[in-house]
Amino acid sequence: MLTAHNGLRLSIRTRFFILLLLLTILPFLAYRFAIDLHRIMLNNQAIVQEQTVENLALILENRTDLWALQIQSGMPTRLAHLNLTNSVLWVVNESRQTTYVVGQLPNQEVPKPVDLFTTSGKILIKTLAAFLPYSLPYPYPQSATPEHNLITTALQGKTHQQYRMDQNKQPISLMSSTPLIIKGKIIGAIVLEQRMETLFSHNLNYFYRLIGIGAFIFLIVIIGALIHTASLSNRIIRLDNDVKRTFNSQGRITELSFPDRSARIYHDELSDLRHHIYEMLKQLGAYERYLKQLPKTLRHEIHNPLNRLSMALSLLEQKSDNPQLGYAQHALAQLKQIISSLSEATSIEDSLQSQAPENFPIGIMLKHYLQNTETLHTDWNLEYNCNIPDDIQVCGDGFMIEQLMDKLLSNAADFSDDKTPITIHCRLLGDNVQISVMNSGPLLPDGYEKQVFDGMTSIRTLNQDEQTHLGLGLYIVKLIADFHKGSVYAENVNSYQNQAFQGVRFVVNLPVNRG
Repeated sequence: MLTAHNGLRLSIRTRFFILLLLLTILPFLAYRFAIDLHRIMLNNQAIVQEQTVENLALILENRTDLWALQIQSGMPTRLAHLNLTNSVLWVVNESRQTTYVVGQLPNQEVPKPVDLFTTSGKILIKTLAAFLPYSLPYPYPQSATPEHNLITTALQGKTHQQYRMDQNKQPISLMSSTPLIIKGKIIGAIVLEQRMETLFSHNLNYFYRLIGIGAFIFLIVIIGALIHTASLSNRIIRLDNDVKRTFNSQGRITELSFPDRSARIYHDELSDLRHHIYEMLKQLGAYERYLKQLPKTLRHEIHNPLNRLSMALSLLEQKSDNPQLGYAQHALAQLKQIISSLSEATSIEDSLQSQAPENFPIGIMLKHYLQNTETLHTDWNLEYNCNIPDDIQVCGDGFMIEQLMDKLLSNAADFSDDKTPITIHCRLLGDNVQISVMNSGPLLPDGYEKQVFDGMTSIRTLNQDEQTHLGLGLYIVKLIADFHKGSVYAENVNSYQNQAFQGVRFVVNLPVNRG
């Protein structure tokens, strides 16, 4: 939705959901971190195993008494003083025959009991791997029978490492080989093998546990934030709807059915805001009711004193010819006109609220109205054009439309400079009946295109009819247009029919009832 400033309008709930969407990047970052941790552990373990097999070769070179005779006899034996847990060490002679075997390679890792967070971390990583499959960057070649290549390379005097593959072409162990040298001569090779799950299982479990704890905390935060945001957003929406229900289409307070914070369980800044709005609307409603009744009260209370004053002035005029009596009568007439103008807007508003709208042919009504107005007000210099088909109907009240036209034409006549006629155009524009009234004369001041329709707003500097104007005429026009679910606006006109022109045009759009 675009606002008046052509900016993208996002609700609080939408913005928070976008924030949560950004937070979902965290599990993928943790997943990427897990892959990098695997890579680091593999590289480190390969380095450690390479150093281990080289150190074992040095030990065997320095302690020939432990195994030299057995090599010559070709009878393999076990070196009990070497303890290689979950690993196996082979000593191979120049003929590729195994002479010594140290340690034992387990067929599979015995599962150890793990806590809930470790299990959760493993499940999370495996789940992400299902959506984002990856292959670990094993630093060395892989083969189903790596020992042949390892022994050959070691007998050539080089240290070499390689992974053993299973039937699924997945590495199951890491093997390292190095030459066995005595007095500068290669007499064999040693090969060290260790299963993959024993390389870094303990460290990796710590990491899985950290991932599980982080995921659990992240889940709690997300659920709590969702509940809090949904509650906050619903309260703001409810507050907005309560305020909207308080006002009618004309912006008047109809009935203060606005629940205060005392009926809610929340006690925070938003509940304080609701309470302050409630107090403000209550005071505003009381003030509006006072202003609404004020014209009627003034008219009722001042009516009798004015009549007595008018009668007294009439009696004085019969007995005296003082010119001040004429001024007093004129001032009394102006006072009556002010009170009548004040009560007119209230009377029309009350009438609109009680009036049941009905369909009427607006084209026929406007043609008769304009003909009668041209006959009655010859001094207005009217020029009109009504092209609305007779079968076009508007839902509302024809008499109110006549009052709307009276106010527009009276306003145009008051501000017209009489250089050009007052022009009225009535036409069917899409699904709306458009009525425009244009007069030549002074332009509206900047910013007054909408303000002129507010009550008690007038920009008159001179009243041609020397009557008091309270700025209620155009306000009544807006009331009637709103009652018919239409709109009204004013605009300055600087050219007309390709000629220089200066004036103001008022445009009323009323929706057509095609049902």
